[in-house]
Amino acid sequence: MDNVFIYGLYILIWPAITLGVLVLICTATYRDVKSAKRDNRDIV
Repeated sequence: MDNVFIYGLYILIWPAITLGVLVLICTATYRDVKSAKRDNRDIV
């Protein structure tokens, strides 16, 4: 029974990790866009 619980937890943790990485990328991109607009320059 413990193996089933651990395996289920392993499967369910990946969406949480993916969401965390997505939030990190979006936050960093937003800060870069905001900084670029403030300094009146392009991002690329």
